[in-house]
Amino acid sequence: MKNLMFRKTALFFAVFALLCFAGNVSANAEWETLKSISLQDTPKDIAVSNDGTTAYILCTKSIQVVSTLSGKTTSSVPVNENFTKIALSADGETVYLTDSKNKQLTVMEFSQVYDIEIGNSAVIGKKDAKVNLVAFLDYQ
Repeated sequence: MKNLMFRKTALFFAVFALLCFAGNVSANAEWETLKSISLQDTPKDIAVSNDGTTAYILCTKSIQVVSTLSGKTTSSVPVNENFTKIALSADGETVYLTDSKNKQLTVMEFSQVYDIEIGNSAVIGKKDAKVNLVAFLDYQ
């Protein structure tokens, strides 16, 4: 126990000496702009997906969903201009918006919608349905 107390005291004094007597240390930083993306609205805040491929940008009148890979806005969701901050859930499907003026939290669910070109394949069901089944009848 006494040996452990000595080690802690010695470590404290070593760190203290380094902090008090060490000279100023500085380093230069290098940087470069990788990409500039034009938005359709004035940005206020940003939340980025865990994999870094999608940015949710809270703007004055909308949320701009931007693909960071292509640099293009993939969708725009209208919102009221009172929202001040945006946060994203770990799975990237839930967006949290805060409204400081009205002391309110709004939770929105985002889902990706994909258009799949079916060409001349046979379609079962209505052509304007949200889900279509495609039958590849000529598959051998």
